[in-house]
Amino acid sequence: MKNVMKIKACALRGRLFAVGLGLVALTCAEAEPPAGRQWKMVFSDEFGGRALDESKWVRRGSGEGFCWNGAKGVRCDDHAEVDGKGNFVIRVTRDEDGTYRYHNGVNTKGKFQQTYGYFETRAKFTRQPGWWGAVWMYGVEVGPNPFLMGQEIDIFEDFNKPKKKNDFAHNLHLDAQLDYASEDNKRVGKLDGDALYRVSRGTNVVVESWDDFHVVGVEWTPLEYIFYCDGKETFRMDYRQVPVTTQPMHLLISGCYRDPNRAKFQGDYAEGQWPDQLTVDYVRAYEEDIGSRKRPSVALRMREPARVLPRGSAAAFDVSATDEDGSVDRVFVFDNGRIRGESAGGSASFTIPGDQIIYGDNIVIAMARDKDGLIGMSEPLTFSVRGQEECKGRPYGGKRQTIPGKIVPGHYDEGGQHVAYFTYLKGNTFAKPPWNLKFRPDEGINSPGEGGIGATHRGQWVSYSVDVGRGGDYAVAALVARPDAMRGTSARQDIIALEVDGEPIGQFAFSPEFTTGRSYWADYQTLPAQTVRLTSGPHVLRVRFDATPFNFGGLTFTALAEGER
Repeated sequence: MKNVMKIKACALRGRLFAVGLGLVALTCAEAEPPAGRQWKMVFSDEFGGRALDESKWVRRGSGEGFCWNGAKGVRCDDHAEVDGKGNFVIRVTRDEDGTYRYHNGVNTKGKFQQTYGYFETRAKFTRQPGWWGAVWMYGVEVGPNPFLMGQEIDIFEDFNKPKKKNDFAHNLHLDAQLDYASEDNKRVGKLDGDALYRVSRGTNVVVESWDDFHVVGVEWTPLEYIFYCDGKETFRMDYRQVPVTTQPMHLLISGCYRDPNRAKFQGDYAEGQWPDQLTVDYVRAYEEDIGSRKRPSVALRMREPARVLPRGSAAAFDVSATDEDGSVDRVFVFDNGRIRGESAGGSASFTIPGDQIIYGDNIVIAMARDKDGLIGMSEPLTFSVRGQEECKGRPYGGKRQTIPGKIVPGHYDEGGQHVAYFTYLKGNTFAKPPWNLKFRPDEGINSPGEGGIGATHRGQWVSYSVDVGRGGDYAVAALVARPDAMRGTSARQDIIALEVDGEPIGQFAFSPEFTTGRSYWADYQTLPAQTVRLTSGPHVLRVRFDATPFNFGGLTFTALAEGER
């Protein structure tokens, strides 16, 4: 197909253009990247030929399908493929017996990812209720620290079904494992006391014709996200409104499906007229070409360097920036993506109050913007914030757990947040509908019962008061459950780290590809045992999770005889 012309016609200043396959040329006037900058295309798929280019894309999803609200869904590879006419198409069809055939879509994970730039697609949206289409971006994973994790940037999502008007959404999500903030909370994305919220912000865009192709894109810089539709700016969020990630993102084209009883915005499959499809004409990514110009050089210094700060302590930072070919307009300092200070000129000192420094691990980055709008950033500066009351809780039920033996995961100490555990969650999810379970309902640790707790995010920890029967060497094994459906949600290893009385004694590391079956709270598998040395008597065992997430089934300590170490 390389010699076959891929014809795309559109109005461009009153003329028609035909674009040859493989040429970097504009499909239509709206396809130009944002004005005012020089851009270099670094990724493109025009979907020519008769098969998906698997050097660029990975097919998503598993073969199990769904069964919601009486609807049976079967995933079919032929429902996500190029159509031989220069488009990538995701289809949903319904058989005579009511079976839905669908596909989740494709992504560029492991093949293309980028930090900052302009990302654009030309697409014809879906119409029928029960599903929606999206072209979007995703990072290493989504979580509370955008300087460590990524975000979800939805170039478009065409939900709100059934359609009452021709609207689609631009959206940005981060802190995806955390609680939602209320829509009237103006501090969303910032630190409000010591509580972090999920950021879920966006806007709806109405187009004149739903049946036409539309060009939709997002410009992502270190300081803002700017969305476009058909050549016009439609939405903007800057660093004062939402944290901006520094992590690379990959591209996705998705058919999206949810239980209609729990996701009202998509409508019900039963009300649809089938078949329906998402049609994508192209996906392109650009990076800014700054030529011989130089970005500012930025230096960041913590005035009193420390690896650990007591909770509530303030911290002072000095920022200085220079620009070889111009002058610095403004400097900024951010903690875990949240703006903590800014000043005109090339240097400034900032003091961050203790109640604005995030509990747990912190990554502070300074940025500088020059008169030409180019942005430079410092090397990250890292430290941790710890509380004075950590691991000073009471044994669960007034009884210490014993070693040798099994540590029951749900019997973590009593005392609550920052004392017996740390989590970003406000309560046990399983105490809410539809589960309504009664096990530790007011605690911030997800758990349906004593046999397992949710390791829901990075930085979470729990403590256990223990009695060690005799000192010596022990083999300790950790139990983990993670369903197959959650395979590969991150590119980073998962870690279970163990401390006794504040001192590290060992850790378990395993791949995010590691799964244990179909069940969330069963099918526990034992990770390879570690050897640790313990002294006899009462101690506090802390278990830290660097999690993506998984469910933790406890620890088993077995005494080793002389020579078994």
